Amino acid sequence: MAKNKTSFKAGNSAAEKWTEEKALQLADELIVWLKKEDVNIFYEDFLFIEKDLYKELIAYLSNKFPKSFGLKIKRAKKIQEIKLKKLGVLDQLNATMTRFTLINNHGWSDKVDSTVEQTVKSEIDYSKLDAGTIKNIIKQLKSDKTKD
Repeated sequence: MAKNKTSFKAGNSAAEKWTEEKALQLADELIVWLKKEDVNIFYEDFLFIEKDLYKELIAYLSNKFPKSFGLKIKRAKKIQEIKLKKLGVLDQLNATMTRFTLINNHGWSDKVDSTVEQTVKSEIDYSKLDAGTIKNIIKQLKSDKTKD
């Protein structure tokens, strides 16, 4: 018989602290809190200050209830991203830290356009080519000139 790591029996949902219903209620409260004021941006503020919970709880509940809680957290994350963009553009947040947060938490990246040009100059020793190969090269060069 396999032992579980908890002090209650498997299947005893009464002993389970985070049910799906409680998790969804927490997610709804987080979304309401995010929308309430512009300064309400970071989940940790909500979890630590408002609810006296630990920061890993969001990841834990997202893994436990991916189709319900996880979807609500995706919505909360999008609200957070929109607020960061908006407040960053309006110069109400430190631009460097806003950029840092968007890159590290929302998949943003700096675009870097680079073009690499390379010219290859090759010299052909025609003395080592047979007459047929030289005729083909000349024919190819003439056809390339007429295309331009």
